[in-house]
Amino acid sequence: MHDNIAGESEGRRDGLTSSAYAVLVAGLGCYIGWQTVGISPTLFPAANPASTAVLDVGNNLETAVFLTLLALLGWKAKKGMSLVGCKPLAIAAPLLLFAATTVTYTCGWIYDEPLGTLAGIALEGTKAILFLLWAECLGRVRFRSSLLCVALAYAVTFALCLLVTVLEPLAALTVHALMPLLSGAALLTLLRDRSFLAAPPQAFVPESVKSERLPLRLFVGIGIFGAIISVINVLSESKSSSAELYTLYAGLAVSTVTALVAARRVEKFDFGMLYRLTTPLIVGSVIIVLVLESGHQQYEAFAIGVSWSFFRIFSWTLWCSIASRTHSPSAFVFAVGQATLSVFATLAYLFCDGVLPNIHASFTVMVAAVLLVAILNSIFVMSESDVLRFFRRRTTTPRRRMDDEISPATCVEKAAAEFGLSKREEEIALLVMESKNNAVIQNQLCITESTLRTHLRNIYGKTSVHSRQELIDLLFSYAEEE
Repeated sequence: MHDNIAGESEGRRDGLTSSAYAVLVAGLGCYIGWQTVGISPTLFPAANPASTAVLDVGNNLETAVFLTLLALLGWKAKKGMSLVGCKPLAIAAPLLLFAATTVTYTCGWIYDEPLGTLAGIALEGTKAILFLLWAECLGRVRFRSSLLCVALAYAVTFALCLLVTVLEPLAALTVHALMPLLSGAALLTLLRDRSFLAAPPQAFVPESVKSERLPLRLFVGIGIFGAIISVINVLSESKSSSAELYTLYAGLAVSTVTALVAARRVEKFDFGMLYRLTTPLIVGSVIIVLVLESGHQQYEAFAIGVSWSFFRIFSWTLWCSIASRTHSPSAFVFAVGQATLSVFATLAYLFCDGVLPNIHASFTVMVAAVLLVAILNSIFVMSESDVLRFFRRRTTTPRRRMDDEISPATCVEKAAAEFGLSKREEEIALLVMESKNNAVIQNQLCITESTLRTHLRNIYGKTSVHSRQELIDLLFSYAEEE
């Protein structure tokens, strides 16, 4: 399985062919690209006057349709329904979004028919279907590679957004409407790929690792972070179209760099590294919005773009990781995560529109309050210890003596498959599990002390342990699966 991760002789990644992996990235990127272009206020000219008046009502209807479908399909997935196994659903989802986008632009931008615009925007709430279909597809990717997949998809997203900015308005509207069809075509291509369908969803993590319950505090923490970013965007100055470009540049840079890091360090992926960057980036964005004077919109837009894009990559990767470590299907996990995030973002905008104008406080006080909420969220709601406790959790069972039915070699083999240990690292882990000291291991494997220490550091990094005893306890925990 380690060879699959590296994508060596068979040209595979996580049990998927390289071509299937590329189609997954491109299709997911087209879906997120459609969504990102749709929420940008400056990539297109404004709608016609009468249609502009119904945009807020349409957006509320879209949110209601979106959340309703998330709840319904998430519940169906929880009950055992495979969304990707329902081909009519995979065909209908992109067609619905194409129709919704076409109706919206035809009625609101080309003509001025507010009722048609309202219907089109409300119909865009069906994006929940395509969203959950891609969530199930991500469930077939090893959670240690989900960071690379999501980062690449967001690189595609921002590249598509930048493409839209250089097109004439009619061409831009057309490209945006076609994005769901491209995403749907990629999805149907995957569903015709036997190797993709044969890849068992969420089967890379042993059952003994998985939890029965979802870590609800992590979902709430993500929701609060999302609300904070929404408030930051409102507190910053109104963005011109040129400033908006800096948000896209920042997103493309962040997603590309994240993908490069993930590609080189995928086997050493530690979710804690992602988490440790999230809060500083959000806090940094708040500070930049506070200290920059008027006339520096491009810097504010770039800072917000960095935090927002990294936060979105973090959120998707978090949901992928939670899905891999629970018994809940990935579509259900993503439904819960996105519903929580959408609710908190909606509350943030309602606060900014209805409450914030009536608060007679200085700008500095408001920004300080946002900073305080971010810090409290990091400490009490979604702390690093909560994140690492969930992702490093293994079942706690009393240490049992190894006998003929519980082989140390089998335990190490399972750990090697999960964490991507090399053959040499697997040999060393087995000897460590057998309580051999360093001198015995060096003599038995004919390696130097420095080489052994290097291998041990690599093993600790891949398995997210910090000591020899933690490694032994981790390896013994696989005995329960026998």
